[in-house]
Amino acid sequence: MNIVDELASIVGENWVISGEDRRLYSYDGFTAVEAEPSLVVLPGDEEQAVKVIRLLLERRKKFLIRGTGTSLSGATVPINNEVVVSMTRLNRVHRVDGLEIEVGPGIANVMVTRNAPPHLFYAPDPSSYTVSSIGGNVSHDSGGVHVVKYGPTSNSVLGLRVILPNGSVEDLTAGPFLSPLPIFIGAEGTLGAILRATLRLFPKPQSKVSVFATFNSVKDAGDAVVGIFRTGVIPSALEMMDKNAIRVVEKSRYKAGLPDVEALLLIELDGSEDSVREQERLVLNVIRNLGGETLPSQNGERIWNARKGAFPAMGVVSPAYLTLDCNVPRVALPEVLTGISRISETKRVFVANVFHAGDGNLHPLIPYDPNRPESLKQALEASSEIMKLALSHGGVPSGEHGIGIEKLKFMDLFYTETELEVLRRVKSAFDPENLINPCKLLGGCTPINEVTRWMWEWD
Repeated sequence: MNIVDELASIVGENWVISGEDRRLYSYDGFTAVEAEPSLVVLPGDEEQAVKVIRLLLERRKKFLIRGTGTSLSGATVPINNEVVVSMTRLNRVHRVDGLEIEVGPGIANVMVTRNAPPHLFYAPDPSSYTVSSIGGNVSHDSGGVHVVKYGPTSNSVLGLRVILPNGSVEDLTAGPFLSPLPIFIGAEGTLGAILRATLRLFPKPQSKVSVFATFNSVKDAGDAVVGIFRTGVIPSALEMMDKNAIRVVEKSRYKAGLPDVEALLLIELDGSEDSVREQERLVLNVIRNLGGETLPSQNGERIWNARKGAFPAMGVVSPAYLTLDCNVPRVALPEVLTGISRISETKRVFVANVFHAGDGNLHPLIPYDPNRPESLKQALEASSEIMKLALSHGGVPSGEHGIGIEKLKFMDLFYTETELEVLRRVKSAFDPENLINPCKLLGGCTPINEVTRWMWEWD
């Protein structure tokens, strides 16, 4: 029996894709690179997923795990024509107990809170939260606007059920000493497959208020971010949009009547009613002292929706764009944002900044024309300069999108060779035959085309 028939005997022939429809799984949210998988298989439950993965391991078939495909780093692109195992059908809620909820990896982020008791919520909320799957969120340690107070996904993962490259199924929980749980969070599916996740729920705050402030320069807005934290206030969300991001949004269906200013801060404060009133007073003082002006809060929901829609709004500028993901210390924001502006001018590329200012997670958006290779190369060159700038100010290559295939060449800038060797040894200890999501995160593959060569090799 061939591999297609064997897989079909496990999941049903309708859930094995071997024809033209494979192309739908050739790319993820990072659309600069695509490559067809040899097969796509969609198990319907944990038992089927385990049988599928064990069969692929027995046959020594290289494969990768995929959720809903919102990855922005190419982590789920089958660049060596691997088999794609899609976990989207594993979307059950298994258990809700106190401040915990146990779910399958295919469930959308938004559905976690919807299935929680009404007085609780799930904190991590990436911009793609309406469609991004929990398995992918865990694999990339995704964040979102509330990461500044509630932390990224790693702060909310209490346990994982995984299948390892030796075929064994393990339940991992947080422990006091050398717990294996953190190794899987952010590993981008290179160490095994997530079958189930136990997540932390938070009580909904008693009170919540939004403050929107405009500034005459991104430097002043960056200084305001630093100033807010110096008062001791920890916002539940603190986002920034620069002039280019605002103009893009206002040309799109996400427009909210935002003023044409150099920078906009979106600040959310939560807690008890007394606490929120005091936080708001301190924040407004910082804004006034830096020459900022506040916007009326009655359109607050529209303004937050404009921020959430900033990424898809880029479609009014170009059919494709790069989304960067470097993370810098908050105190470095003013200087780094000024540097990004210089790089934009020097490289003659449009850059829109819309990002999680509260934790310094930058998301410069750089549009390019996918039909013109030189346009993509120009965008990639600008992204390299921005990444080097961020790293020179104490930044890290990725805050939540992952390394995937997009940021491989920056690993040598951030880690020493000794550190990289330790990471490779961890991968080898779990997956000695390099069968699961090879080439991602740690590289080791030959560029498959000119685009990956531009990304992986320095000029």
